[in-house]
Amino acid sequence: MKNRPHFRPNPYYEDLERMEEAVMSILHNLEMENTEIHENSHKLKKEITFSRNLLSQLLMENTCRKKLVPLKQESKEVHLDCALNQKYLVDFNKKDKDQQRPDPASSGLRKCKRAGIGHTPVRELPEE
Repeated sequence: MKNRPHFRPNPYYEDLERMEEAVMSILHNLEMENTEIHENSHKLKKEITFSRNLLSQLLMENTCRKKLVPLKQESKEVHLDCALNQKYLVDFNKKDKDQQRPDPASSGLRKCKRAGIGHTPVRELPEE
């Protein structure tokens, strides 16, 4: 055994191994940072998409509100016209009823010929 030559380790080889460990450690750290940055980038993309959708919805809502203002005004005018028309019709019906008060002599009822009893209303036509 003593006849075997003693191999002395190469100092450059040991330096290379230490440098490889340092490079591998740096590579691992960079891969971890890359994964973290990728996840953050994905989250930011989601937030950007959400913000764009929110902005779009707010713009649409603002546009709808701008269109709603004239419609509300028009609706108020229509309700006012409807109320005026209804009042006009009520007044007109009152005047019409006042003008068409029945004469007690011509009640618009005549005896039913078939049954011999009871009354059947007869509609009178207005005179021209």
